[in-house]
Amino acid sequence: MGSCGRKLAVLADILLDRVAEIIPRYSMLAPGDRAGVAVSGGADSVALLHVLHRLSSELALRLVVLHVNHGLRGAESDADEAFVRELAASLDLQILVSRTLPAPGNLEQEARRVRRDFFHKCLAECGLRRIALGHTRSDQAETVLFRFLRGSGLAGLAGMRPLGEDGFMRPLLTTTRTEVRRWVTAEAISWREDSTNLDPRFARNRLRNRILPLLSGEFNSNLEEVLARAAQLAQAEEDFWAGRTDRLYREISRRTALGSILRIEAFRALHLAEQRRLIRRAVLEVKDSLLSIDLAHIDGILGVCLSSHAHDRVIVPGIDAFRSYEQLLLTRPGALLNQPWKYRISLDNGLERELPERGSIFIGQIGFQVEDCVNVKKDQEYTEEIADLDADALMRHSGPGGLLVRNWEPGDILQRAGHKGPEKVKTLFQEQRVVLWERRSWPVLMAGPEVAWVRGFGRAAKFTPSRETGRVIRLIYRRGPD
Repeated sequence: MGSCGRKLAVLADILLDRVAEIIPRYSMLAPGDRAGVAVSGGADSVALLHVLHRLSSELALRLVVLHVNHGLRGAESDADEAFVRELAASLDLQILVSRTLPAPGNLEQEARRVRRDFFHKCLAECGLRRIALGHTRSDQAETVLFRFLRGSGLAGLAGMRPLGEDGFMRPLLTTTRTEVRRWVTAEAISWREDSTNLDPRFARNRLRNRILPLLSGEFNSNLEEVLARAAQLAQAEEDFWAGRTDRLYREISRRTALGSILRIEAFRALHLAEQRRLIRRAVLEVKDSLLSIDLAHIDGILGVCLSSHAHDRVIVPGIDAFRSYEQLLLTRPGALLNQPWKYRISLDNGLERELPERGSIFIGQIGFQVEDCVNVKKDQEYTEEIADLDADALMRHSGPGGLLVRNWEPGDILQRAGHKGPEKVKTLFQEQRVVLWERRSWPVLMAGPEVAWVRGFGRAAKFTPSRETGRVIRLIYRRGPD
């Protein structure tokens, strides 16, 4: 064998050995596992498929080829699909193909979303343990630089992981794009070139074809390795913080139907590094991803948390961050408007009525045993309150329409026993620091035009039973789970 042949053989062994080593190191696959291999037809994904196929007997793997035809390049896209189908057939492998056009918007993001949705579907429905992606160390370097230029924080600079929590694995992440090209060339393996990879309209292409070569030539010829190493360092930092962040998040937050709510008082006592990570954790909880979220967005939400105003708000991609007093609500944009908070419900003696937003109310006639449980607390954490009311007074004011419960409305006034004059319910909200999103559906008992009782603030004076009261009606309000 000549020197050239020996070099090619060594190159082949190095790549196979590198992938054979990285799979167990990161527990990517176990013997007998069934894995999908995402193959676009490009050199990286084709190389990945061939390498895993050659290692499949040694590692006892069962492979399935996955291909997405976006149809964006017409005949060229169809030719890519035909090429991948022929490749799968030549290796005697099953192939699953998705033909899906990306939705309007950011073409790169939407195409990526289509692919990820298809891969997740394959994981869930096809008995696959992992999806192997052909990302290389060169892709990692581009990702880190791209996120840095967009203003990403340390978590974003961690880049792509060899094995993600989403079930995606990247066995070529320690291999450069140049090494992959040399390997497929040495092995006489054909592949397809995507013409859009040279299109300067795409930011990733400009970074790959212009910016990185310029930086490497002018500043550091080893820039790709430097950026990839930075990703490894950031990943180690984030791994260290992950457990602590989860624990803190459970301590100072609660999940509700609207979204995640953080206690600001506890949040403010934390270090800035912890605060930023908690915000990212809450965003991920509500949005299910951190797509389009960068450091500026995290700091925007942080500014709302630390604001001196009683209420503050900011909207970032996919998240409405709304602080009221000492609580921060992270919810989906529009979620507050879509909640069915307006209601008017007639009440019948002895029946319990469900309220549109978590909770129920019951009224029933009892003997003379007066209770008035007023329960406004710091976080409105009570689950039940009771108020006994003068039944005859209620009937006189309610008339033939009977009693009803409705949501609080601006202008509602409550005259409580022992207080000098009537008070606006809005003022009571402010005094007790009731958060804004709780107020909208706050239950108010109406006897005709009169406010007879308000959740948390008790009954009106004219409906308070006295020694002369003949009949008493008991109201029980029960708050449902968040």
